[in-house]
Amino acid sequence: MSTSKSDKTKQVDVTIDLIARTAGVSRATVSRVMNNSAKVSPKLEKAVKKAIEKYNFTPNATARRLAGGQSGLIALLMEESDEEFFQNPFWGEVVQGFSSVITSAGMQPLLLIRPKSGTEESLFATLRAGQMDAIAIFSWHRPVKSFEKLLGSKMIVVLGGDLGGSKNFPYVDVDNVKGGFLATQHLIDLGCKNIVTITGDLKLQSGRDRLDGYEQALRASGLKVDDDLVFHGDYTQAKAEKIMKQLIASKTKFDGIFAANDLSAVGAINELARSGISVPKQVKIVGFDDSPIARHNEPSITTIRQPIRELGAEVAASILSILEGNTVENKILDVQLIKRATTTSK
Repeated sequence: MSTSKSDKTKQVDVTIDLIARTAGVSRATVSRVMNNSAKVSPKLEKAVKKAIEKYNFTPNATARRLAGGQSGLIALLMEESDEEFFQNPFWGEVVQGFSSVITSAGMQPLLLIRPKSGTEESLFATLRAGQMDAIAIFSWHRPVKSFEKLLGSKMIVVLGGDLGGSKNFPYVDVDNVKGGFLATQHLIDLGCKNIVTITGDLKLQSGRDRLDGYEQALRASGLKVDDDLVFHGDYTQAKAEKIMKQLIASKTKFDGIFAANDLSAVGAINELARSGISVPKQVKIVGFDDSPIARHNEPSITTIRQPIRELGAEVAASILSILEGNTVENKILDVQLIKRATTTSK
């Protein structure tokens, strides 16, 4: 009795590895195509979709773990306050991008959020004993060397952001310096002369880089970098509101604000409104992220768009590539200025 072609197909243990071999691509490329998380050439995309259709493929986490002798758990670790994580929509987008790529590869993402206090030794002892295949680390507020030492070189780690220049682990980041430059240059182009910046957390490389971009734009335009216009924020709305309240009370002259993220921009807008200061007529504001809050706020916020979901997805793709035995390089994703109501009069 002969076996039909369709019966043979059903008997095959279809895994993401089979799809990758059939299409002649890496597992990470299959994940990108399935999740539509990053650009793939039309030729490779067509090959992957053809292989998926051939085997009617859907990820099978159990088969993936048994085949590789791995737990199938990929941790996403971040060190953040409850306010920052739960109120900032940025993190939701990052987690969605990361999780979708990991699950499409037949593995399980594990989200670990810890406060900025607590001992590193206990955390990393837990991570080492947790039988996780790899760890993605975002938003780490301490020296990068600490987790390099505590995790050891054998653990597969990819960083979401530069985090201060790790020598052991690759990272995926956005061009924060360019973003800070574009935001500040936009305000300068609109005629602003006294531009305040509410920085991000300067313990983070992203906060330092965005401040660097702000300073570069001022110098490039022949404007002085005035330390009295640089206010150290922490990426939270509450801190930005406190800063703005103090700034307004001090009678400091300013006509533009570069806020290091959209939540900080919202805080500045709220406090300006309470003081009867018009945005953008009297003060123009640029945020950073292009999170949903920037689009839905009233007024809508001019901001620097970073590919938030892609950031999470690319970190996940780098982890999958390392699990395949590949060496991955650092990646820098581009940013762009999105103009809205906080800098353009209606």
